[in-house]
Amino acid sequence: MSMRPSMKYGIIVGAVFIIVVPIIIGFYMLNKVADPDETMVTRTEVSPELITIEGGFADSISRYHGYYLSHHNNSLYLQIKGSKLPIGGSKDFTISFSNTYGNVDEIYLLGPGNSKKKIWPNP
Repeated sequence: MSMRPSMKYGIIVGAVFIIVVPIIIGFYMLNKVADPDETMVTRTEVSPELITIEGGFADSISRYHGYYLSHHNNSLYLQIKGSKLPIGGSKDFTISFSNTYGNVDEIYLLGPGNSKKKIWPNP
């Protein structure tokens, strides 16, 4: 006994939906830019060779998944990517990169919308 073509199509669409939708939602949540008020920076070091930023999240569930960095007028702007899913990543982070920007006067954390927080030199 074989299935009708419309029933086979419905089963395939349903299976794809069950697999693809959670992956898309998870991917979006893993790459969300964290709010600067939810991010604690514990140490920032700036030298002519290296810039290091250490910190973590204020809540116990958020996980670190990377960062975006931009430079404009001797200021660095850092966006922390985080997730509310307890999958991978860690609560704390250490970001370290070569100082190819020359003279850095200020470093800011940027968040969604217009949220911004100065993290170096000490605000």
